[in-house]
Amino acid sequence: MHQKVTISVADDAIDRIDEVVAALESGGLHVEQVLRPIGVITGTVEGQQVQALGGVSGVSAVEPQCTVQLPPPDSDVQ
Repeated sequence: MHQKVTISVADDAIDRIDEVVAALESGGLHVEQVLRPIGVITGTVEGQQVQALGGVSGVSAVEPQCTVQLPPPDSDVQ
């Protein structure tokens, strides 16, 4: 099952973010967005590969994205 993730790039690796992106893609990440100025990469990956992405050189954190679904305003949920 695919999981959406947000990846933070280490401060000392932001100048080589394209190399980090290439390494993440080799690790199975389908990159959706690269926010170069702030060192954040978003994408999807197979669930069992999430932990491995944290071992990529230049990655400081890998966080799963959570989705919240609110009920419609006229629902019976209180």
